[in-house]
Amino acid sequence: MRKIGFCHGATYKIHDPYLRKSIELFKKCGCNALEVSCHSIEGADRLSGILSYVKSFEYLSLHMPCDLNYRNDNLTNNTLKKIEDFYNKAGASLAVIHPDLVEDWDVFNNFSSINWAVENMDDRKEKYKDADDLKKFFTEHQEWGFVLDLGHCNANDKTMKLAENFINELKDRIKEIHLSGYKVFHDPLHRTKQTEIINYCKNLDVPIIIESTFERSDSAEDVKKEFDYILKNLK
Repeated sequence: MRKIGFCHGATYKIHDPYLRKSIELFKKCGCNALEVSCHSIEGADRLSGILSYVKSFEYLSLHMPCDLNYRNDNLTNNTLKKIEDFYNKAGASLAVIHPDLVEDWDVFNNFSSINWAVENMDDRKEKYKDADDLKKFFTEHQEWGFVLDLGHCNANDKTMKLAENFINELKDRIKEIHLSGYKVFHDPLHRTKQTEIINYCKNLDVPIIIESTFERSDSAEDVKKEFDYILKNLK
């Protein structure tokens, strides 16, 4: 079975994602991968509390905070130090960041033990949405990897030709896939039935992280249903 699992913040509307039961829910679904979503600066302070819960996954990655403008300053360096400590202790393989949040790329040179990656942005952002933007970035940042967010591709282009462009131009850079439906915002695929999004995972032998977001009215059964639906349509 290929490495596949959820972003650990997918159930944040149901319960606190830093609780043990939240992470064990993904394990019970059959996941062998997990992306720890350190969605905020505050979240970096909570990472040590889940260290023992995440080590059993075969593949582990981190999503960097989305409420931080990355500069070479004390706040950024202190936040990245906490994340680096967790990354190394947990045996993580990758850390992904939204590139539009970065003001000074040099700050990441202070944390060379982390394998860094950027992801393509959705339709709300002004740049880093297409292959040309990312190709230019990688010309200047040869050591960085790429996380292909297929939901973001769909938000920008319902024909999914954008995903084809990314794969054709940057296939060797792709380290991980972010997968979700996209009718409104990171919707569960078993509801949107957008199998055309899932299809782009089939020929990419990299870990898949499901970023479908569940509602307060959802349950563990809905999370399992999403996982099973995706597995079925990956065949």
